[in-house]
Amino acid sequence: MGFDIQIKEDLKMLVEGIILKCSMNIQGERTDSAIYHILKGKRSIQTVQDIHLYQLENFFGVYKSLKKQLFERKINELNAKGFLQRISTSEPLFKTSKAGVDWLDQSTVEIPYHYFAGLKYNGMANSFFERLTLLIQTLTNSYMKYYKFIPVIDTTSVENWVKALFLKAKSKESYILSTIFQELESLLHYLTDQEAEMFVDRLSGYKNYGMSIHQLAVKYEMTSEDTQLYFTGIIHRMLTMIENANSSFPFMSFILKDISNKHMITNSANSTYTFLKRGYSIDTIAQLRQLKNNTIYDHIVEIALYDANFPIHNYVSKEDQQKIMKASSITRSYKLKMIKQSVDEHISYFQIRLVLAYAKNSLGR
Repeated sequence: MGFDIQIKEDLKMLVEGIILKCSMNIQGERTDSAIYHILKGKRSIQTVQDIHLYQLENFFGVYKSLKKQLFERKINELNAKGFLQRISTSEPLFKTSKAGVDWLDQSTVEIPYHYFAGLKYNGMANSFFERLTLLIQTLTNSYMKYYKFIPVIDTTSVENWVKALFLKAKSKESYILSTIFQELESLLHYLTDQEAEMFVDRLSGYKNYGMSIHQLAVKYEMTSEDTQLYFTGIIHRMLTMIENANSSFPFMSFILKDISNKHMITNSANSTYTFLKRGYSIDTIAQLRQLKNNTIYDHIVEIALYDANFPIHNYVSKEDQQKIMKASSITRSYKLKMIKQSVDEHISYFQIRLVLAYAKNSLGR
């Protein structure tokens, strides 16, 4: 384990670091609201497309509780420090400055940006930790015949999962606890001393309640927002290790087994795709679903991001696809207006968005 327990100064700017990372990739082509929506995990087609186009999948939804007021304060502070440079007086458009890039290069040594896998573990990380901590709390107290504890998790689905497992394994408490201990001990070796201690501090056991995010922040002399983000990164790191070596962590893999990964096509887009596969036109689908045509266009772009067999030739000719990709390459931009000005007039914004989405999907395959 690499770090000592003393908190590094850069870790106290984790939120700022991630904002700068996002800004550096976007380079002023989107307003600061785009970054806010990415960190919050907004499930809109624009945000979903942004994370793919600007390679920000890892930061999607990593800070769901982020308040707009706090975000704007961080933006203003970074601007005042010279780490962000405002490039428009009419819109909140920012670029990461050279000073910001230099700080990011230095902070990468101490801030584990690579831990985050936001899109991959969106919806999984929290459920995994809630199941694990409630299971440990339940088994440790039950093993000691103490049944008056207050459950630290009140999520109904998590409570039901733990109850079902507890009823099946009530006589095997010692064995399960030993297995959990061994697997966690192995997992924590992939973390620094500080990260391992922070994770353990959050766990509840026999007559003992884990620390809240606020209590962790006080102990480790960090802000609550940095602590929340840091802990999310720790869980993502653990999930990555479990996934990469699931045979080494059979019980952790079992906890994860039926937790769905909610990063694919939204329900509304999926409904649209069902109609498309039946041969319905965009106009007809819009009428049947009582939606605007533009909403159906949004759904089609979203589908193109994820479906490896998406029939793009139904919407854009091969020649126009090449023109759009060439314009994107020449302008070095994903900004729709710049690309539109560089292609033939008959090519629509919808077709540009669709080709960019499909290209991103193809690169990922």
